[in-house]
Amino acid sequence: MRASLLQVAVNEDEPVESRRRRVAALVRDQAGADLVVLPELWTTGAFAYEAFGAEAEPLEGPTHEAMAKAASEAGVWLHAGSVPERDSDGTLYNTSLVFSPSGELAASYRKIHRFGFDKGEAVLMGAGEDLVTVRLPDTVVGVATCYDLRFPELFRGLVDAGAETFVVPAGWPERRRAHWTLLARARAVENQAFVLACGTAG
Repeated sequence: MRASLLQVAVNEDEPVESRRRRVAALVRDQAGADLVVLPELWTTGAFAYEAFGAEAEPLEGPTHEAMAKAASEAGVWLHAGSVPERDSDGTLYNTSLVFSPSGELAASYRKIHRFGFDKGEAVLMGAGEDLVTVRLPDTVVGVATCYDLRFPELFRGLVDAGAETFVVPAGWPERRRAHWTLLARARAVENQAFVLACGTAG
């Protein structure tokens, strides 16, 4: 199985629609891969809190449309990272989207453990409740996002649900890079599973 992890750079000066086009082209360039993975909140930036509400979209919004088309054109499974989702009741979620090679939405996952305490994601976004796995031809993927990596019980639950590979998109800060690599390796070792951890660049 060949996986391509695209560490997309997020520059706040780049319009979101321009970034969608750029990322869609990067995904199409991965034709021949089995699985392509994008980072967390690449449409806005993981710490661009003021953009969450402004750029939030419904589950089947413009990012869904662009990434479904890119997955289909490349013929790949695509974990399209996460986007700020606005639910019908107005609640924001940090939501991951997984597409099949035909461009169908195979799964979505609302991040359970939100980063922060009295500000940022933990205040601005709702918490997901459901563990999510996706069956690919060669493995069963368990889906988690960034800060989830610090909570081993979530990954044990994914293993109990059949996961053999964890996909973890993130916007992890560089100053805590040692934690990122340590925790990703710990989740792999303790669960005897593969971990595909994809962060943003820059």
